[in-house]
Amino acid sequence: MKNFKTIIAVLAISLSTVFTATATDPVLKKNKENSSLRTEMSSYLGNDIPVILKQTTAAEVSFLINNKNEIVVLSVDSKVSELNTYLKSKFNYKKINLKGIKKGEIYLMPLKFEIK
Repeated sequence: MKNFKTIIAVLAISLSTVFTATATDPVLKKNKENSSLRTEMSSYLGNDIPVILKQTTAAEVSFLINNKNEIVVLSVDSKVSELNTYLKSKFNYKKINLKGIKKGEIYLMPLKFEIK
């Protein structure tokens, strides 16, 4: 019985190590499809953002593309709550007209808003 517990423990540790090593990095890497995706998503924002920012602000949008080619925002990480709400409303369920984007894969898009 003691050997069985030891074998199970070793198996659990080795499986957790393998799964951790094979995890993918969800940040948008620079390639043609991801660059096009970022450009199209940026076009949804426009140039005028109705949120008042006092300093340069960063945000990270976590999203996926569903089977209908729509952006589904999972989370927005920013220190400004109004910016979080604005980004969710601008991106959520907007159609993407690109080929080569993996559906169901979680992407993380960093954004930076500068004060002019």
